[in-house]
Amino acid sequence: MQITSILDIIDGRLLNHPSISFIYSIKTNPKKIKEGDLFIVQNVEDISLAIENGAFALVVDKKIDNIPDNEIAWVHVKNIKETIVKLVRYLLSNIRLTAFYCNSVSYELFNILRKPTVHTNIKVIPNDLSKFFKLLDDIEENDTIICSDQKLLDDIYPINFNFNTKEYEINNLIEHSIFETTFTHKDRYFSKLKISSLYLTEFLDVYSYLGFDSDLNKLKKFHNLKPIFVDKLINHTDFGRTDKFLIAQEKEDQLEKEVNYLTNKYKYAKILYLTTKDIDDNKNIDYTFINSLDEVKEFLKKAQFNAVYFIGVSYDELYEQVSKQNNEPSLI
Repeated sequence: MQITSILDIIDGRLLNHPSISFIYSIKTNPKKIKEGDLFIVQNVEDISLAIENGAFALVVDKKIDNIPDNEIAWVHVKNIKETIVKLVRYLLSNIRLTAFYCNSVSYELFNILRKPTVHTNIKVIPNDLSKFFKLLDDIEENDTIICSDQKLLDDIYPINFNFNTKEYEINNLIEHSIFETTFTHKDRYFSKLKISSLYLTEFLDVYSYLGFDSDLNKLKKFHNLKPIFVDKLINHTDFGRTDKFLIAQEKEDQLEKEVNYLTNKYKYAKILYLTTKDIDDNKNIDYTFINSLDEVKEFLKKAQFNAVYFIGVSYDELYEQVSKQNNEPSLI
């Protein structure tokens, strides 16, 4: 691609008079740069490595006082994030695709259940669009792209559709717990899936779109309403070993849905709602604020509860915290 063409696409301005006039590919990771690449600079500390690895052009939105290499092209833009969007939109503009936006649950299920070697025509757009460049070379005519951000998808591929529109007939539903279900759909039987009944529609959306060809054991990686069982010292213990468990949810769009579900399905249990962040009071959640996750164990040792729902905390963060063992022995 010619440098002059790139300037037009991203509304950039050359800061020097380089000897090169073209680039081969676009990268955002300096470690992946090869000779002839254009590097989009998100951290100025990466510039020297990108040059060392052979970058032919660098795009920056910061002031560069001293250009270290005048042989290559230095392009200034107003905003790097907007530049990434413009470049992705241009690179997708001449490819006929099917584009869907979906909710965060379906997006997570696509990432879990999609088989890269089987579902080669389905590409999931990373939440960080800068990481999408490494997938662009693999996108072919009539592929499908999946995005969880409707506005972002509108910006990079305006002709797109809502993925979450279907309803499904679910029969013989058995809720073994709030996080494990058995059911039938048409002629298919699903036994003890590690997923809440709350999310069966999204599960069937994704699973059916993938041609019912996925390893359902991978649902253990699905973290919505996934319990972390703890003992009396709030140490992580085996699944179902105690009657106390923790749940984490960092996605705001799922809060009300999950809280209502827990309220209805777990009526006779003591549920605590904790957060380390300010949340929208309009959500009508009776929550308790704690300063940090470091306080969790001491706080919960003194509390009466069956379940604790953490707002604004990821599953991995919470799991790591309760997996830190205390010195005193477990009472279980």
